[in-house]
Amino acid sequence: MFLVRLLYCSTPSGIGDVAIEAILDKSRANNQLDNITGVLIYNGSYFLQCLEGSRSNVSRRFIAIANDSRHKDIEIIDLSPISERRFPQWTMQYVGKTDLDQSIVSSYTTGEFDPRRMIFPEGIVDMLWRLAQ
Repeated sequence: MFLVRLLYCSTPSGIGDVAIEAILDKSRANNQLDNITGVLIYNGSYFLQCLEGSRSNVSRRFIAIANDSRHKDIEIIDLSPISERRFPQWTMQYVGKTDLDQSIVSSYTTGEFDPRRMIFPEGIVDMLWRLAQ
C-alpha cells in the first residue's frame, strides 16, 4: 500500500470542549474504518493535525475536513509519501490545551504554539510524537 502523511493546520470556528469530544469520537470511528492514523492538537486557537494512511483515504478525509464549517483558514503544511507510519497505534490521538507542554513546543518554535510559524514538516512530526506520549 502506498502511504502518505498529511500535515495541516486550521483555525477553529464555533468549537467548544463538547464539540471536540464529538469530533474525536467521529474521527476515531471513521479513521478506524479507513485505516487512517494520526494526532490532533487543539489549543483553543489552532488545530494542527497529522493524518497517515493510503493516499485515497487521506485525501477523502481531508476533503471532508476542508468542507467542515468548524475549520477556517485551512493550510496544508506538508503532504509526503512515507515508508511507515509514525503514529500506527492511534486512530486519532488528541493533545488538548491542558496537555500542550510548552517546554516541548518551545523546542520547535518561538513563543506560543502557532503551527503557521513552523516550517519544517519533520520537526512538526517529531513535536507531535513527543506531545502525544
